[in-house]
Amino acid sequence: MTNITSSSPPLSQQPAATPALSIGAGLAKAGYQLGGMLVPGLAGRIAADAFGRSRSKGGRTLFRTPLGAQTFDIAGNEDVRHGYLWKNHGPTVLLVHGWGSDSSSMIGFVKPLLALGFQVASFDAPAHGESAGNKTTMTRFVKAVGAAIKSLDNVQVIVGHSLGSIASVAAIAHADARHAEAVKRLVLIAAPVSLSTVLERWSSNRHQQLPPAVIGKIYDRLHVQNGVPVSHWDISVLGAAMDVPVLVVHDEHDPVVPLSEAQRLMRSLKNVRLEQTSGLGHSRILSSNPVKELITRFISGSQPTQTSLEPSND
Repeated sequence: MTNITSSSPPLSQQPAATPALSIGAGLAKAGYQLGGMLVPGLAGRIAADAFGRSRSKGGRTLFRTPLGAQTFDIAGNEDVRHGYLWKNHGPTVLLVHGWGSDSSSMIGFVKPLLALGFQVASFDAPAHGESAGNKTTMTRFVKAVGAAIKSLDNVQVIVGHSLGSIASVAAIAHADARHAEAVKRLVLIAAPVSLSTVLERWSSNRHQQLPPAVIGKIYDRLHVQNGVPVSHWDISVLGAAMDVPVLVVHDEHDPVVPLSEAQRLMRSLKNVRLEQTSGLGHSRILSSNPVKELITRFISGSQPTQTSLEPSND
């Protein structure tokens, strides 16, 4: 395991002051507490819808094809009809963004992958970016990834970020044998082990602190919405049988998905390597030049050297 340190100044050792709850957050928290006592079913439905929300404000992103890309059709999926493709002579790398983000968050990987000869593809997940809607489910996210894999037909590498990592592994697990076996390498960046762990952290954070009765109703509601239990979306289970090289990249100070999630993946996947960063958090890890170099070397099949992972300004 190589430790990639951010070029930013080290984080202060003093704990940051805890911000006060906003009036809106305080009222929502009180509402969930009261709802848990009086109408847990209704409170659970409201909370489940909040959990599935993919946009905090506004609607769809204005459609604009990224520089150097062309659109490609994604067949058989009502949520996502097309994606972006940077054509090249080599096999395809599919970039899958995280929840609440869009395909532009992964754009930094395009240039180095093209330089290696790979073709690169991405898309906006359901209710993300230019795709319609304000909330979605993991089932819809996974189906969109699967439809993109099938439409591209030659995806040999997938790079997923955050919840996009769960969607990527699940899509491979659910794909037909030909498309699943075509995937030769997998990169999981800041990946949670499962949707259950994400829901547990979300429901217990200081802004929510949902009562157990409400949390139980959330699980019930999401089961109905997804068609499978929340526990189904688990990389350690869905990816257990995969025997392709997997690179897990995770920051030790990730405030969204703790490093312990990556360590659990190390114990549950067959052919996996963990590369740990420091000071890059959950999102800035995507724009780090040493991380991009590490990932492109892994994808190309070469082993990274110590000098290639020195911090750089990006």
